[in-house]
Amino acid sequence: MCRCTLVTLTFRINVNINQFLGKKLAYVRLKEIAEQAGFSVNTVSRALKGKRDISKETRKKIKQIADELGYVPHAMAASLRSQTSRTIGVIVTFMDNPFYGRILQGINDALAKHGFQAITWGNNENVKQEQQILQNFAAYRVAGILLVPACDLKNSIDYDALKTPYIAITRKSVNAQSYIAIDSYKSGSLVAEHFAKTGRKRPAYLGLDLPISSNYDRRLGYKETLEQLGLSLESRYDRSCSPSAKSAYLTLTEWVKENSTFDCIFVCTDQLAFGVLRACKDLGIKVPDDIAIVGHDDVDNAQFSIPSLTTVRVPKYTLGYSSAETIIKMIKSKNAESLCTKTVTPKLIIRESSC
Repeated sequence: MCRCTLVTLTFRINVNINQFLGKKLAYVRLKEIAEQAGFSVNTVSRALKGKRDISKETRKKIKQIADELGYVPHAMAASLRSQTSRTIGVIVTFMDNPFYGRILQGINDALAKHGFQAITWGNNENVKQEQQILQNFAAYRVAGILLVPACDLKNSIDYDALKTPYIAITRKSVNAQSYIAIDSYKSGSLVAEHFAKTGRKRPAYLGLDLPISSNYDRRLGYKETLEQLGLSLESRYDRSCSPSAKSAYLTLTEWVKENSTFDCIFVCTDQLAFGVLRACKDLGIKVPDDIAIVGHDDVDNAQFSIPSLTTVRVPKYTLGYSSAETIIKMIKSKNAESLCTKTVTPKLIIRESSC
């Protein structure tokens, strides 16, 4: 194909695309349809709603013009008229945390299936910021709320006072009566049993330095199960850091410099575990020969790390989908005080880092 023909073809494609976009994405008002159809705005509005007092011929003509102009009904205006909302407020902690990606995908798919949409924010583990987000949700008149409570062990927000259906997800907050939470105690227990079974003798734990119930429960399940199996989590092998791979990397580096001799470590999240894996590589520590490593969450990258990461799997997509389906049922029941109390069981996925 010669250059002039290619340019002409590209120009024609661009013109057609622009024409399509211009027609389909313009904000078309009822007034514009009325002017072109030759009817009043009221007649156009009633025709598009299928009202029987408008003749079939008129409805057909108006509908055809509306389609040609690319008219889309104003969803917010419709919600205001009907005093109902089809928007769900969603709060996670950190928006860049890959753990929430599959959860949000599940929420999105379930909401789309029922004609709902989401407004999503991150509270950054900041209770004051979460309070502001909840105020914003009230301003938007959201129909329901799905949230991961910030620093839930020290969070004093009265979620029941929202008078809006809500579900706390992933964490069982002390102030949230309605929840779909992970059995984090079970997670810790699974890891302890795995280390004991593989002959590890000096276990360690790296958690988060925030007042979070999931971290507390994982550590507790881990510690108590180790004791039941004749092992112990010594205080010198029990540490915490901020929620980043870099922080975990620096913490493990300092740990090793102190001549710590643990031979296995349960890391509270995969995000931290990746930092631990990198630190071991840079320090010449062989994984799993010298130290076995287990993370938590089973994010997508866990199976592709080197070595691949043994981790505790959470059914993230299912958790998100189920929470969205449940909040919609609560909304349709028109009972803001209805409760959901469900615990999700985790599963240990054994890979190269702890064999």
